[in-house]
Amino acid sequence: MLGVFLALGSVAQAADNIAIGDVAGVDADLGDSNTFTLNAFVSELQKRAFLTVGNTALTSGDTLPAGTSVDFLIYLNNEGDLSIDDVGIVDTLLGFTYVPGSLHVLNTTAACVGGCGPAQELTIYNDARVAGVKTDAINDDEASFAGTTVEVGDNVTVGNTQQDAAANLVLALVFTATID
Repeated sequence: MLGVFLALGSVAQAADNIAIGDVAGVDADLGDSNTFTLNAFVSELQKRAFLTVGNTALTSGDTLPAGTSVDFLIYLNNEGDLSIDDVGIVDTLLGFTYVPGSLHVLNTTAACVGGCGPAQELTIYNDARVAGVKTDAINDDEASFAGTTVEVGDNVTVGNTQQDAAANLVLALVFTATID
């Protein structure tokens, strides 16, 4: 099963907010219109799979033998100028066995404008898979693995540290599993 659950600690706005008025009581700040728009941010959550050996992207319908090592990339593309605070990601592995010591979390790759295509996803994957390895334990870093579940963030599992998605960046999680 390749499902992913995303939890946000704060409310995400989904529409533009338009107001009429002045900025800090100074009418001249906005010229003649005195109308300003606070744009909603754009974000997307995606899950992709790559062969661990060769870094080849897998597509829906690919058939692989049991024991094949697969890297999973889960990413949140935050195109907005605001961070998304207290992100939680949960991925339950069914039909796969997690490879211990393979959790990587990175939030430094530039956001993809208008969504991420295959080339950009490969860049995100390559950046994240060489980021420092997180411990599998529920402790003082942002990611953990227990039973059949990979989790990121403290709003999902108490003991993990809070994970924020910085503005205009991609928050990426990479881990390895083998096909049962």
